[in-house]
Amino acid sequence: MAYIPWCLRLSPVTALPNPPPATSLWAPHPASAHTDGEAHRQRWLRRTWQLHFFVLLSHLYAFLLLVGFCIVGYVPEAVLGAYGLWVAGGMGFITWAYASGWCHKRRDPGLFLVHQAVSILGALGLLVAAPQVAFQALVMLIAFSADGFLARSRASFAATWVLTLLAVAAAFFWVGPHMRMPTDALPGQLLTIGVVLGSVARSIVLVTFFRGMQYRLSVANDKLGAALAQIETLVRSDELTGVANRRGIMESLHRQRELADRSQLPFCVALLDIDHFKRINDHYGHAAGDRVLRVFGALLAGHTRAVDRIGRYGGEEFLVVMPDTATAQAADALERLRQQIVAANWTGMSGVPCDMTATIGVAQYRAGESVDATIRRADEALDRGKAAGRNRVVVETIR
Repeated sequence: MAYIPWCLRLSPVTALPNPPPATSLWAPHPASAHTDGEAHRQRWLRRTWQLHFFVLLSHLYAFLLLVGFCIVGYVPEAVLGAYGLWVAGGMGFITWAYASGWCHKRRDPGLFLVHQAVSILGALGLLVAAPQVAFQALVMLIAFSADGFLARSRASFAATWVLTLLAVAAAFFWVGPHMRMPTDALPGQLLTIGVVLGSVARSIVLVTFFRGMQYRLSVANDKLGAALAQIETLVRSDELTGVANRRGIMESLHRQRELADRSQLPFCVALLDIDHFKRINDHYGHAAGDRVLRVFGALLAGHTRAVDRIGRYGGEEFLVVMPDTATAQAADALERLRQQIVAANWTGMSGVPCDMTATIGVAQYRAGESVDATIRRADEALDRGKAAGRNRVVVETIR
């Protein structure tokens, strides 16, 4: 995961941990460079260096404008030199800290607050020492404080803006009446325009960065959502037959019970057992039995309604939840399904020389009872069907 500012974090999943321990940036990469940890470190370093160079370019542009103001007489050479030494020293230290790996184990591995202190205090010093170019200094203060949105935490963001507000308040207190915008001559006007254009360009770069980051985070979260949905489906699906597994069908049954209690609409539960399935495993092996189960699951899915919920209840037993269906309707529909099972070309579809049948027990949900009670009555009907010779639909006995 690349560097993510706090203001763009969409969920805890997207948060960036501190970079793993590292040696000097210039040292040869270890043999584990292709591991996830090393890949993460390299992405973090790349993004950190990109942001560092962006700030360096901003300082270089500001210094070149100051050189121009110095040439035309607005800024004393001593102020120019002091500002240059301050920025060069601060940026040089940060560059060394990145390159040597010294900062990577720190609480603020990107040295964000150091960056901000160098930038904001440098602009404050310029504002106090050269109030005749106060406009540039104020623009620099605002521009560098906007980098607070790149902070790793809300605390760093707040610290940036507190430092900025204190700097501006102090500057107005010390030199407020002497602040000027150097536009009394053409060179000053051109340099002031350069200040404005530089600020606009910097804003465009930041906006582009944030839009790109938002897009990447959006794509990452979409992929994560799709992966979680796929995992959720796999957790509730039977890998062999493609229908719901026991967990999935029981969840559907519980939801249908809650709906029935609210709406007073009937629904039925059917238990289907493949007749003499054990013989398939005994005579042809478990692989053949698996093929028969797959065909049976496909037949159920193909000959039930879209609103019906089908699941493998266990072994060769399947459970069907039939919403908005009373016992008589369910019995008719299940009888048609049983006939389709009998008529199916089992040998052609499964590759197993067999003709399969199924015994089906069905029960209607009674308001207020547990789903286990409904299943138990369907199971009792199924047992009666097996005792009566199998290959039939048996409805629960009304007591």
